Amino acid sequence: MKKTMLAMIMALFSITAFAQRQDSDVTPEKRAENQTKQMTEKLDLSEDQQKQIYNLTLARAQKVKELRAAQTVDREQMRASMETFNNEVAKLLTVEQQEKYKTMLEDRRGGDRRGGDRRGGDSRDGNSRDNGGGGGSRNN
Repeated sequence: MKKTMLAMIMALFSITAFAQRQDSDVTPEKRAENQTKQMTEKLDLSEDQQKQIYNLTLARAQKVKELRAAQTVDREQMRASMETFNNEVAKLLTVEQQEKYKTMLEDRRGGDRRGGDRRGGDSRDGNSRDNGGGGGSRNN
């Protein structure tokens, strides 16, 4: 029983390590290209926006690669880098695109893990994706 459990744990760790290595082989240019393509599809970016988003994404991907290569990855540095990136992207988007982008980010993060909506609404069931008005009212 112990040997089986140990084997399962080792298999889990090796699968996780393998998955991380595959992702690390992607170049910053390819990451920027992929992310720009995804954002273009979801946000209907103009040609000019695509170029600017690509440049921002490429710069961020290169910075992340440098941070990871230094092997002293500081979570706060990574978080600050992502926040700066998101703010710069938002400046390039229309109001409608900004709302879609916020939804994209929330979906990617899996929503607000603390159980409450940051805007003051109540989304504890995790199924509340309706961003169309109402914001702070609750149905009791």
